[in-house]
Amino acid sequence: MSNQRVTRRLSLLTLVLSIAILGTVPAFAQSTGTFFVKVTDPSTGESVPNLGVNSFQVQEDMEVMEILSVEAGTTPMKVAVLIDNSETVQQFQGISALRNGLLGFLNTLPEEHEVAMYSIAGNLQELSGFTTDRDALRSQADGLFPGSGGAKMINGLRETWTEAFDGSENWPVFVLVLTDGPETSGNMNPTQFQTFVEDLVVKGAMVHGMVFETRGGGVQSQITPILAQNTGGMYNSFNSANGYVDTLSDFGTKMGEHFDSLSDRYRLIYQRPGDTPGTQIGAGVLGQYQMELFPVDSRRMPEQ
Repeated sequence: MSNQRVTRRLSLLTLVLSIAILGTVPAFAQSTGTFFVKVTDPSTGESVPNLGVNSFQVQEDMEVMEILSVEAGTTPMKVAVLIDNSETVQQFQGISALRNGLLGFLNTLPEEHEVAMYSIAGNLQELSGFTTDRDALRSQADGLFPGSGGAKMINGLRETWTEAFDGSENWPVFVLVLTDGPETSGNMNPTQFQTFVEDLVVKGAMVHGMVFETRGGGVQSQITPILAQNTGGMYNSFNSANGYVDTLSDFGTKMGEHFDSLSDRYRLIYQRPGDTPGTQIGAGVLGQYQMELFPVDSRRMPEQ
């Protein structure tokens, strides 16, 4: 492709992308930029596979950026499931329904996606690291027992994000399986919470959450919908332990379907010269292809 053709293509796409990103995504300070692209062959309408760093060019304010990585959208999700197995579950005789719900989730989420499971009663405890071995995961789910003490939802979420994810994941996901019983994590002030949520958004994480409402209100019922809303995830609540089964099975099904609908996009990560995004961001692709650009939050789940 000639330089003249690249220039024309970039000029057009700059306008498209600046509207898409600047109109929907807060300009969080970050030294790298991320967005998604869909590349198709105009003669067939089919997605173009096997494109790499040298296939694209990215500009901010007409300055060419260094592309750090291009990842195929078909890279499976990494799903961390945080499970509130605190005394509240046993108090409302919900442990059997919770186990069955987790089994339903593991059966409906496609097996290509890695899953890790953690219990959060009293403290964060790893039940299984990330794996696609559904039999091993089902064994852990089927053997789940009530813990002691209140849940550590906030601490568990922060610790898992810091220690189980390294920032390189194409599609990091949390599934929070909660009650509205006592939340015994350390305090997180509003500024810290905002910074944490911004980090999730910038790195493309998605948080799905459900709360077994046993008393109405509670920290979990306030925070979980905010996390889901800001990261484009799903939220549900129910007031009977039987809700675990249908809700978790439904989550697994919808997560798999949503992934499939977006799996033909590439994720581009590039190095920017400073922490502040440019006012115009654009990209071009080598070859006689058509390309659509999408901001990070374009992965949001459809409204439930």
